Amino acid sequence: MTEKGCDVPGMDSPLERRTMSDDIYSRLRDAIVSGELRPGERLRDYELAETLGTSKTPVRHALDRLAEHGLVEMQRNRFTRVAPIDLEQVRDAVALFGDIWIGSVRHATRHMRSDDIAYLSELADDMTSAVRAADVAAFSGALRAIAVAYARLEGNTTRTTVIEFLGPLIRRFSAQASGAFDWAAIDAATQVIGERMRARDDVGMRAALIELFDQVLPAVIDRAEEQALRRGEGADHSEP
Repeated sequence: MTEKGCDVPGMDSPLERRTMSDDIYSRLRDAIVSGELRPGERLRDYELAETLGTSKTPVRHALDRLAEHGLVEMQRNRFTRVAPIDLEQVRDAVALFGDIWIGSVRHATRHMRSDDIAYLSELADDMTSAVRAADVAAFSGALRAIAVAYARLEGNTTRTTVIEFLGPLIRRFSAQASGAFDWAAIDAATQVIGERMRARDDVGMRAALIELFDQVLPAVIDRAEEQALRRGEGADHSEP
């Protein structure tokens, strides 16, 4: 793993104190998710604090949050560095995301009004556009948007919180594994989801979601693992 220090884009200006820890977290998270910060890259709190013109405390809080999301690995008084992509964690996160969405469909569908369906249809159209453009980031964002919409229609803020927690881990994998996506299979699965959604068919939609999250998306992870092994990178996508 590389031992170089961090050079985070967008971190050349001081931050407002009231949002300092959140801003540091967001900037580091985005740099890790996009791959600008690579697995093994060191994140030194004193260097970040100096760059940002702040104390080490908000930096440490941000790094702790990143560790909770599986994006950073830490050993106190030894190192803090960007974590490798752990495919088992990704599998678990994708499965949990699907379970949460399926649960919301079960409880929210019967309460939906016409304007709710119209809004969800717009989100489904965004999802279709992302899939047909083979746009990984837009597709991930569309899945999140629809799942969050269902959780909010259900009135379940806990589901929304968990979806947001899982997001960075899943988006990071997706950004680094774009070549493993079978867009034809994803298009077929998401079209059924959109059709069942518009028909307010909660049973049919749950079945379609099970297909997506139990078959189609796990196959993407399997292909990414195979591709990484062929490149000699190992199953966790860490640096050689």
